Amino acid sequence: MGPEDRLTAEQRRRVDELCGRWEARAADPDRRDAERALAELYDHRGWERPKAVIWLESPLAGAIAARTLFYGHRYLDGDLQLEAHRTWMSATTARLERTFGRKEPDSFEENEPAAARWRLPDVRSAHNLSYDLDEPDLAAVLRRVGEPAWAINSGVAPWFQQEALSPAAPERFAAVGAGVHALLLRALEPVFPAGEWGTVGAALRSCADAPHTGDWKQWRQVWGAVRAPENHATLILEAVRGGKAGKSGPLQARLRLAPAVGWWWALNDIALLTPPPAEVHTDDSGRLHREDGPAVRYEGGFAQHCWRGQPVPSDLIDPGWSAADIAYASDEELRQRAVREFGTASYAAVLSAENVAPDLRRCALERLGWPRFAAEAPLAAVAGPVADPGDPGCELALYDVPATVFGCEARVVVRTGGARHGAALPVPPDATDPVDAAAWLGDATRPPSPEPELLTRIRQSEPLRDELARLDFEMSHPSHLEPVEELHLLGGARLEPIGGHGTGGTYFLCGDGPRRPVLYADSEGGYQILGRDLTEALEFMVSAEPAGDDPEEEDTEAAEALGVRPLSPEEYRKRLDEAEALAGALILVMTAEGNAYEYRRQTWFRC
Repeated sequence: MGPEDRLTAEQRRRVDELCGRWEARAADPDRRDAERALAELYDHRGWERPKAVIWLESPLAGAIAARTLFYGHRYLDGDLQLEAHRTWMSATTARLERTFGRKEPDSFEENEPAAARWRLPDVRSAHNLSYDLDEPDLAAVLRRVGEPAWAINSGVAPWFQQEALSPAAPERFAAVGAGVHALLLRALEPVFPAGEWGTVGAALRSCADAPHTGDWKQWRQVWGAVRAPENHATLILEAVRGGKAGKSGPLQARLRLAPAVGWWWALNDIALLTPPPAEVHTDDSGRLHREDGPAVRYEGGFAQHCWRGQPVPSDLIDPGWSAADIAYASDEELRQRAVREFGTASYAAVLSAENVAPDLRRCALERLGWPRFAAEAPLAAVAGPVADPGDPGCELALYDVPATVFGCEARVVVRTGGARHGAALPVPPDATDPVDAAAWLGDATRPPSPEPELLTRIRQSEPLRDELARLDFEMSHPSHLEPVEELHLLGGARLEPIGGHGTGGTYFLCGDGPRRPVLYADSEGGYQILGRDLTEALEFMVSAEPAGDDPEEEDTEAAEALGVRPLSPEEYRKRLDEAEALAGALILVMTAEGNAYEYRRQTWFRC
């Protein structure tokens, strides 16, 4: 625990105790104790305990079981089975505690456990907690127990949802369904009166013979009733902090339930539980990642391969795509490889169809490694190799990168030998010297360039900040300086947020080099380069757009105050072309999910 932690010594001791219990339970889940904890949660709600608790091997198996229980009554034989119909409907009604449009309860205790929406929320928003992920207390607990990357990752939950609606492997789906219905026939008999079981069993067998895909409204109901996995770090912290929620039996029961349970369904007389994955692999940043196999694997044979948080086809990892695939295969060919594995609907949910090929190429390239890619593609050498003056034993080589790789022209400096062997930096397409190119965004072996003098002046002058605000570049409000999601530049150069836009976008200085390009990232997954330095960016921003239905006028007042001049229409168009030429050298990537932002020739605008 760090000096900023607000927990007392006794609370820190309690954190250690609960983390130790969690680790022991997660290493060896106790399903019987989880079922007892589930019964206690039913008790707390004033519900009768479930008559049957059924464990399914994966969320897909759980979803098939839930759909059968929600809609299987339709296979009962006519009006003669009215009592069986009533029993079925009563036993299989989902216990829902919040719905679309309903205000969230204020109390942690009242809000949990809560049914998730059609699109599964990540665990951080599922519980309506007020914790900031940067809060020292929560960070301290996360350092000890981590968080369930398989639950918060954007790919895993939609993958199961879409696999139910439109299976990529129908034979596997049918096999899972057959196993689910055989299990239901064994497990549900205690739920129904003996006189009704014969007709209920016949209906279950009819369900097993019926197609399991189809009506999206049914699957929506199934996923609308699912309960998201718990974030154990927030549970532990809530228990340690005490108060009404911390002392409550339900919270303690959830601490026992969560290590053994992933996604699950609470019905009147039946609970459907699925375990966490059998295997989960992450990188140092906690993203789903594995270099030689699936990052997530369930016992039922479901496995998802991921590269730094990005879901990818299995053959991209094992055996890996060749340099020729990465450099020269068409976008459509790579998209079809993904579709064959994930299925059209599934893949559309997991990755953006527009950006799928560049994202997959980038993941495959990182797995293969730049030195090997340069040799095997082969890449056209521009200059080098030459010795790196700042890294003994390292050589720098400058190559042309085929436009298919990044979706635009670019060059790359590749390091071989030295402390950063294998590292590569995309650079502008007009770069000619490997040493200069390697330092265009700064050099880790040298002190960073000082903050641009113009930026320092603006920070220290309220009138200048007001002029920037007229251009919709807000520097004074702290919330504007936090991007919507964590981003990084391909190649690892630093991004420094320096301002916010009224629409939710963020302005960044790139790297620590002598000029520091300015990049604008909007809130919709697009970005634009505004200039090679702050002065160029401000010149662009005060200028009039030369075309459009409702062109802006240049802001001469802001230009004069900031000490920059508006561009002529010809200069404006040339500046757009020059900025777009840098797109391959300044590729913006969402850190958590691994998807690249889309370069847009003009996404910045003045409100």
